[in-house]
Amino acid sequence: MDDSRSATHERCPIDFDHESPGHAKHWPAEFRQMRETCPRAWTDNYGGFWIASKYKDIISIAQRPDAFTTHKTFDPNTGEVKGGLAIPPLPMPPSVPNETESPEWDGIRGFLNRRFAPKAVEQRRERAKHFAAALIDFVIEKGHFDIVDDLTNPLPALVTMEIFGFPLHEWRAFADPFHKIIYTPKNDPSFAEAVRGLDYFRQRVDEEIEIRLRQPADDLLGYLAAGRINGEPLTRARIHDISFNILAGGVDTTTALTSNVLLHLSRRPDHRQRLMDEPELLPLAREEFVRYFSPIHGLARNAKQDVTVDGWEFMKGDRVLLAYASGNRDADVFEDPEEIKLDRSPNRHVGFGAGMHRCLGSFLARMMFEAMLTEVLARMPDYKVIEDRILPYHSVAGVNGWIHMPATFTPGKKVGATIA
Repeated sequence: MDDSRSATHERCPIDFDHESPGHAKHWPAEFRQMRETCPRAWTDNYGGFWIASKYKDIISIAQRPDAFTTHKTFDPNTGEVKGGLAIPPLPMPPSVPNETESPEWDGIRGFLNRRFAPKAVEQRRERAKHFAAALIDFVIEKGHFDIVDDLTNPLPALVTMEIFGFPLHEWRAFADPFHKIIYTPKNDPSFAEAVRGLDYFRQRVDEEIEIRLRQPADDLLGYLAAGRINGEPLTRARIHDISFNILAGGVDTTTALTSNVLLHLSRRPDHRQRLMDEPELLPLAREEFVRYFSPIHGLARNAKQDVTVDGWEFMKGDRVLLAYASGNRDADVFEDPEEIKLDRSPNRHVGFGAGMHRCLGSFLARMMFEAMLTEVLARMPDYKVIEDRILPYHSVAGVNGWIHMPATFTPGKKVGATIA
């Protein structure tokens, strides 16, 4: 390591650990201090990596696919993994298309975009609203529920399962392992157990693809089974990789966003009342919630070559964490960034990422969030979170979410919605 790089390390918070419980509790203050004192930080943790905490740097790096890659390699025999979006790298096959690069990325993303475009998502809104009504029906007469277990975890899972064409009653077998992988620190012994829980998912993908090959269907699995990219059919391995990426992305991030928002509205009844009085405000408020809570706290890029970006020097092989949660609270871009302004506009947040790897399911996430929030405000408007029983994720390195969030409300009547 040369002297200039060593000097840079000495000026930076070398103890930064985004996987730690301490960071999970204090990330706003930690990122704020980083932006103010060392916005281009280096840590020796996890093999060493840079942290881009300023909005401008995050955008500049994300828009340089010529110099930075998300590409990942994984050897299932040895467990060796390099690159990818996660720091430390996840010991599993690459997330596709997220951990691929052009020209491979272009073909896969173009193939998938039509299924997650605004028009395609809008066609699913009524079903999402129906699922939300059915989930509320399960608890509405009780006067208490767990926001995560009873609503924000099952609804994204149900919507995603229906998109795939999986039987809806299997949602928990799919959602729970993904949920646990996200909130379990990668150095925790139970993380490997959670990863093994995905074996059922892979088995079911294989079984359903075989069915689609015999009986074509207009669902995502049928689309994958019959699909061609650049004239070539998708291999079984490629279908696995794509399915994993979509299910993982669909299950937990929207869960985290909606849970955080419902907790906030429990704490801020004035904000809750305003959204009830001004429902037309929801699109702006939704984007502000994404900015403020940043369900995806950050994702990595890997330097393909020696490169300088706005005066920041990277060497080939350097890893850099694009800290979206920090960029979304950068005072150079957002006025009063530590405050939630329901009508904030413009709102150029990076809550769904930036550059070519911006979230494929961003429109779907927005729609599902609206379905859940609207149903709660309409049918349990006086709900109150039991704060001494909430359980946050121990690590927010992957997703900023909650494990449990019990709440009470005035019981109501069922509307007769069912999950079918």
